[in-house]
Amino acid sequence: MSKKERKAKTPKKPEQIKKDKKRKKIILSVCAAAVVGGIAVTKMMPKQDAVPAVRVSAVKNGDITSVLDTSGTVISLKTKTYFSPVNANIREYNGKVGQVVKTGDMLVAFQTDTLEEDNRKAELTASSTINGNKDTMEKNQKTLDEAAVASQNVTILENDIKNYKNYIRDLNAAISNRTQQLADEAYNDAVNNAESQSGQLAKLNQALVPAAQRETLLSSNSDLQAEIDQLSVQKSQAEFQEDDATADILENQIEEKEKQINENTKKIEKLEKELGDYAEVSAEEIQNQITALSSASVSYTSASDASADVQIAQWQLDMQNAQETLAQLQSDLAEEKAKVSAGDAVVMTEAGKKVMDSSNNMAELESASVEELLKKGRQGIHAEFDGIITKADLTEGTPAAQGMELVTVSSNREVAVRAAVSKYDFGKLKEGQKAAVTIGNNEYKATVDSISKVAQTNEKGSPVITCEVKLDNPDDNVFLGVEAKVSIITAEEKGVLMIPTESVNTGKDGTFCYVLRDGVVTKCDVKTGVNSVDATEVLSGLKEGDTVIEELPEGVEEGSEVRAEE
Repeated sequence: MSKKERKAKTPKKPEQIKKDKKRKKIILSVCAAAVVGGIAVTKMMPKQDAVPAVRVSAVKNGDITSVLDTSGTVISLKTKTYFSPVNANIREYNGKVGQVVKTGDMLVAFQTDTLEEDNRKAELTASSTINGNKDTMEKNQKTLDEAAVASQNVTILENDIKNYKNYIRDLNAAISNRTQQLADEAYNDAVNNAESQSGQLAKLNQALVPAAQRETLLSSNSDLQAEIDQLSVQKSQAEFQEDDATADILENQIEEKEKQINENTKKIEKLEKELGDYAEVSAEEIQNQITALSSASVSYTSASDASADVQIAQWQLDMQNAQETLAQLQSDLAEEKAKVSAGDAVVMTEAGKKVMDSSNNMAELESASVEELLKKGRQGIHAEFDGIITKADLTEGTPAAQGMELVTVSSNREVAVRAAVSKYDFGKLKEGQKAAVTIGNNEYKATVDSISKVAQTNEKGSPVITCEVKLDNPDDNVFLGVEAKVSIITAEEKGVLMIPTESVNTGKDGTFCYVLRDGVVTKCDVKTGVNSVDATEVLSGLKEGDTVIEELPEGVEEGSEVRAEE
C-alpha cells in the first residue's frame, strides 16, 4: 500500500477543516507540554508497549443528512416598472428608494387640469363631425345596400360555378377510370384463364404416363388371375387323379403368379397415389382432356362493353344534369354582374362613406383617448403588490412625458437567494429540495426553485452553476441585494449503517476503510452512499459492530499491529 494511496481522502467541508485545525492546535499544545515534562521523567517511567494506538469507531445505525452550504444575493422574483400614462406634471410623490409599499399604495399623482380641458374640446369636435356626416350617409345607404347584396350574390354564384365545374371534372375522371378498370378486369380474367389452362395441361401431361402404366399393370393382373384360375382347375384334376408331383408343380406356378399380382398391386397403389385427383381417370380420358384443352383458345373481352355498365350510365346522367345546372348558374352570374356594373356610381359613393366613417372613427377615438388618459391621470399610479421601491428619480412639480419611466417596485413577498455552486457540488442539486436561508439574524425556510443550465465564471475564474432558492415565508425583515447564507438539504437517510466521514479513504481502485481485526490493521473495500461532514452511509463492505480506524498514524499501514483507542 503506497503512502499516497493511503492518504487519499474525500474532500472535506470548510467547517470540517476548521474543526480539524482546532483539534490540531489542542493536540500541539498538549504535545508541547508533554515534551517538556516527558524529558524530565523519561528515565523514571517504565518502558511502554511499542504497539501504536489508533482512534477507532464502531459501525452503527443512525440518521444522515447531507447539507450543501453556500451563499448568495437576495433578489426579488417579481419586479414591475411603472411608466407615465399621460403628459402631465407630477403633483405628488412621497416615495424613495428602499421604501416598503403595500398593495394599493399611491406611488405617483398627476395634475389633470390641462387634461380635463382637452377632453371637453375633443367631445365637441367629435359631436360636430359625426352629426355632419350622418345626413349624407343615410341618403346613400339604400343604394349601397343593393350594391352590397349584388356583390355578395356574385361571390356565391362564382363559388357555385367553381364547385359544379369541379363536379363535372370528377365525373369525367370517374367514367374514364371505370372504363379502364373494366378493360383491366377483362384482360386479367383472360390472363388468369390462360394461366389456369396452362397449369391444367401440365397436370394432365404429368398424369398421362402413370395412368397408362397403371392400366398396363391392371391388365397384367387380370391376365395373371385368369391363368391362376386355369391352373387351379388343373391342380384340382391332378389332385383328383392323385398325381401329387403334377399338383405340386401347378401349386408353385400359382404362387409365382400370385406373387406377381401382389407386386403389381403395390405398383398400382403407388401410381394411384402419384396420380392424386386423376387416380380414377383412365389414360384415354386424360388424353382426350389434353387434346380438348390444347385446341381451346383464350377469349379477351374488350372495353367496348363499358357502354352497358350500370355505374357508367348513372354517372353520364349525373353529368348531363350538372351541365344543365352549370349553364343556369352562369346565366344568373351574368345578371348579377350587370347589377354590380350598374352600381359603379354607388361604389364611388361607398368610397365617400368610408371617408366619412374614418372621420367619425377618428373623432370618436380622439375623444375616447383623451377621456381614457384623463381617467388614468386622475387615478395616478398605485402599487400592484407588496414590495420595495428599487428605482425612482422623481420630484413633485416636474413634468412627466407619456411613456416615461417613473418608478420601479420589487416584491418582498416573492423573494429568492441567487447562489453559486461549484462544479464539485452542482450535481447534487435538484429543484424542490428544501433549504434554510439566513438573512442577517433571521432564518427562513426555503425551496430550490430553479437551477441554471449554463455555467458562469466567478471572481476566481472558476466555472459555477447558479440556482435560485425561493423563501417559503418571507417577511418585512427581508432586505434585497444583501448577502445570505444558504443550506440546502441534498439527501436524507434514516436508520442506515454509518461510519465517521474521516475514516473513508479513496484509492485508485475505489473507496475503502481500515478496520481493526484481532489487533491488526485490515483494509476493507466499501461502497458508500449519502455523506455529511461527520458521517457517511455504508452500502456494502461493513456490518454493524465492525471497528473502523478513523485515521492511520504516520508509519502505520495495512498489516500493522495496533491497539484501539476509543
